[in-house]
Amino acid sequence: MAYTPKQIALEEFDAKIKSGYVEVSTSALGAEVVACSDDFFVSRHNLIKPGPSISMKGQFGPNGALYDGWESRRHNPTFDWVIIRLATPSTTIEYVDIDTSHFSGNEAPQSQIFALTPEDVARILPSSGGKGKFSPSHPGWTEILPVVDLGPNSRHIFQVGGLGQKGHWGALMVRMIPDGGMARFRAYGSPIPPALPSSLSPNYKSQEPIDLLSPLIGGRIISCSDANFSPPQNLLLPGRGFDMSDGWETRRSQHARGKKEWVIAKLGVSGVIGYVEVDTAFHPGNYPVACAIEATLSSDGDLASAEWTTVVAKKPLGPHRQHYFDVEKTIPEGQVWSHIRYTIYPDGGSKRVRVFGYPLAPSSALPATAAPQSLTLPVLPLTYEAFKPYGQVIQGYSFSSSAPKGIPTTTANQGTASKFHRLGKIEADYPAGQGKPGGVAIGAVKAANRLDVASGVKIQVELLERHRFTTQAFIPLGRGPNTPAPGGFIVVVALNGADDNPDLKTVRAFLATAAQGVSFDRGIWHHSLLTVGGDLEYAVVEQGHLDPSSWLYVEKVTPSIPTYLQIPPFPPKSSSEHTTENAHLPIVSHLGQSQITSNASSGITHPELITPDNFAPFGHIISTSPSSSHKDSESSPDGKTTKHNVLAPIVSSYPADSGAVTGISVYRATKKVGLERGREFEVRYMERHEYTSQAFIPMGKAEWHGKSEEALAPGGEFLVIVAKAGADGKPDPSTLKSFIMPPNTGLSYAPGVWHHPVLILDSTIDLACVETQISTGVHDTDERDCELISWEGKEVFGKIAVPVLA
Repeated sequence: MAYTPKQIALEEFDAKIKSGYVEVSTSALGAEVVACSDDFFVSRHNLIKPGPSISMKGQFGPNGALYDGWESRRHNPTFDWVIIRLATPSTTIEYVDIDTSHFSGNEAPQSQIFALTPEDVARILPSSGGKGKFSPSHPGWTEILPVVDLGPNSRHIFQVGGLGQKGHWGALMVRMIPDGGMARFRAYGSPIPPALPSSLSPNYKSQEPIDLLSPLIGGRIISCSDANFSPPQNLLLPGRGFDMSDGWETRRSQHARGKKEWVIAKLGVSGVIGYVEVDTAFHPGNYPVACAIEATLSSDGDLASAEWTTVVAKKPLGPHRQHYFDVEKTIPEGQVWSHIRYTIYPDGGSKRVRVFGYPLAPSSALPATAAPQSLTLPVLPLTYEAFKPYGQVIQGYSFSSSAPKGIPTTTANQGTASKFHRLGKIEADYPAGQGKPGGVAIGAVKAANRLDVASGVKIQVELLERHRFTTQAFIPLGRGPNTPAPGGFIVVVALNGADDNPDLKTVRAFLATAAQGVSFDRGIWHHSLLTVGGDLEYAVVEQGHLDPSSWLYVEKVTPSIPTYLQIPPFPPKSSSEHTTENAHLPIVSHLGQSQITSNASSGITHPELITPDNFAPFGHIISTSPSSSHKDSESSPDGKTTKHNVLAPIVSSYPADSGAVTGISVYRATKKVGLERGREFEVRYMERHEYTSQAFIPMGKAEWHGKSEEALAPGGEFLVIVAKAGADGKPDPSTLKSFIMPPNTGLSYAPGVWHHPVLILDSTIDLACVETQISTGVHDTDERDCELISWEGKEVFGKIAVPVLA
């Protein structure tokens, strides 16, 4: 018996039906138009674009009027067609939306739809990866929608017959009878999920998790509290989007403080949740303040009486950032879930939500135990918000609007840098007379690679330590010339528990790239420095103790239950070219004087390569190759780590009532206009900080491709210009000196030393800056923070012969 297509009212479909299915034909999920009979007027590829068709009335191209859709030539004796390879390998087809918006008088009068099974698609596309040719004459096409009538400028929703609903399909052929135009075509179905395993292997966390919420395996949005600006279905799309429009954004709720918004989604397959990703890309000022994730297991999909369990407790969010959250340690091992509820506080926009885990049949869940016998922590990308309970992340950001909430961002150094203020805290409160004399200082650590993690690895956490009386910051230095690519480092942290030991319900693990530093708050339990995937050098900021083994400096304990780290492959094999600095940077500047003539009357100063000795009149050098006179160093028992303490003291003489705060900022410093290799540079600015030392630490350049800020371009050096004060307190030109500082070396200007604002050669560099300031950098400044002198016209303070690269 022939099937009579059932047409569905738009209001009913959009309000009650559409959310129950996945749009399997959209290019947003990876579907593509692979063949077409004719698209003379406007392109076939418009047909499956994700957004609604727009009017192009009055616009013309060389072939005629333009439309946001697909339009063929007139007078076809039979029909035109397009073939769409669906986004998911196998799916049912339940409904189709044939849209003729803005086509009036030239719309397609009729349509008909055929489908092809995944097996037939596989026969067209060779397993070798070659591209096969799709054709209407290929055997296997099955009619799933008979000929239907269409009208102008409207959407037509049809429920397909049993063949479409019960079959497994991989491609569709849409006929336009006989010719004309269609704005959009959308097919809705239920992707066929992978088979669910009946058990998990003992080492299942070492396997690559999948996105359980992916629409390609049937993940879909069930309902939401509000979708005023954009729909929640966007949360499931791949990629990071293209602007603010393709996420989920609610209306503002300032009128109801404490309000929250939510989305409920069905996982494509039931399974064990490993961790969750929440992305706020392109939401720089309207992202939610915080979010939480709950989950439930429902066999029949009736959520009216569902019991929701918090799998990610309320966590802060930041702007334009991917956030990664481990599940709560109170969740029983192997717990299976089928639905999640994503809640935001109080409102705002989110780009994507992904739930990574391991498929498992609900009946196969592991029995819950009263207490976990062991813990295996996923090592996740490090972000400021996730690390906030334990300390601060020190890094630069590609956009000023990406800075964490509450971090002031200003333009600095005559427009050559963006400054992210006080990203890291510096504190110390030893009992009187117990801390190392001189207070907090900057040292350096040379750490050899302790672990090859290119293929991922599981290791046990043997010890956790804490520094009860001092913060402790580790900041990776840049790479020296012609050195191998840098590694990363593992950060394991836990809050203190009621028994004055690590609270393992709060233990988390992160992987930091060479472009990220961390500052541990006082009393935070953490793993000792664990460098992986390559060697690294670090600056370390802390107040030490005369006896490094004293409990006053460090306390160490073994976790109360066996605790393991599941470290993912790093750098990712598929994108290693994106993850680190170029391993072969240019060698340091050629410091000979041949490129610019030098004589006593020219007044041109030639830079020297900076060393602890030649810079000593002006401050200190932060390097893993300190002066031979430096004696305060220590090494790990295995010789893989060497630490040089107190290379540069942090000095502040601000009055006690000034409100001055010492912190770690980051300058994203760019090349100054007029500063060119092999040319003369005129010194027109000099500044000093009378009350504070000021340290600049060049940071590493690296990324975790697809999971972090993009890496800065390799290379770059710091041109240092200094002078002593004359009798009048102003910089004395006769004492002008210049140095080249390579990217694996930092410096600290002593209080009152005149120096030029940061000058970077060649490539942008992130500089961690350790200083004390009164000003917040937002609306006001304090004249005691910095004294700046400038020269104009023909008058300059001096001239520097900028060296060429060797």
